[in-house]
Amino acid sequence: MKIFYDLKNKFDFFLRRKLKFSLQNYEETPEDLSNLFGEELKQRENDLKKKYNFEYMSNMTQLNYKENLYMLDILDKYFGIVPNENIKALDIGCKNWCYVRGQYTFFQKYCQNLELKGIEVDAYRLYMNLFSRYETAKFYKRGLKNTRYIPKNFMKYDETFDYITWFLPFVREYPHMRWGLPLNLFKPEEMLWHAYFSLKTGGKMFIVNQSEIEYDIQKKLLEHCAIPYKEKGEILSDFLPHKYRRFALVVSKNSVEDTKWMDN
Repeated sequence: MKIFYDLKNKFDFFLRRKLKFSLQNYEETPEDLSNLFGEELKQRENDLKKKYNFEYMSNMTQLNYKENLYMLDILDKYFGIVPNENIKALDIGCKNWCYVRGQYTFFQKYCQNLELKGIEVDAYRLYMNLFSRYETAKFYKRGLKNTRYIPKNFMKYDETFDYITWFLPFVREYPHMRWGLPLNLFKPEEMLWHAYFSLKTGGKMFIVNQSEIEYDIQKKLLEHCAIPYKEKGEILSDFLPHKYRRFALVVSKNSVEDTKWMDN
């Protein structure tokens, strides 16, 4: 059965990338964003508004606002970064990048010039409304300066970044295949190495896994690769509760020798 599903995924994936079919000009109608939360969450929302520039988080649907507020909340709680004049950040496997405004709001606070990129190998997957991830992402990132959505296999993309975020990487074959991806793209260890060496010296990577099982697999992959990390444990935000628990860790690239090793 695995061979059959893999062949099907390969064929479907090939067609999506060749045809790149999608309706054009995706739009969402903004909704009222006031009074979405109870008193406790409202206080947290106000705290984030005071800390960050919310210019980029307006004119949204209620769901998309919650998605972006969730993103901003967990980055604020669990991912400490150092202010710098220029910051380059990458989001791996960004799908339709519906949370890009939350990421942008977070990173923008800590620099004068932000360059934010999202990369997605299956960018032309269609939703039920016949818009692709690519077309949808164009809407979500609209108006965000120096922001780029890259429809490409991350393993074939070479650039270095100050910060990388990576949400729900595939570390098991079954979820990878259920999402319609061919097995020749399932390379968790190779992707992890590539992500690590895509960090500049002094850079950090924020990885979020779904379920303790995948979190344990992720840690074993890091240990096998001798990549240093710090556990953040379970991450929580009531702005957008998820069915399955999520866990995070932070990878730091502090050694100059790492970069020299890569160049050799």
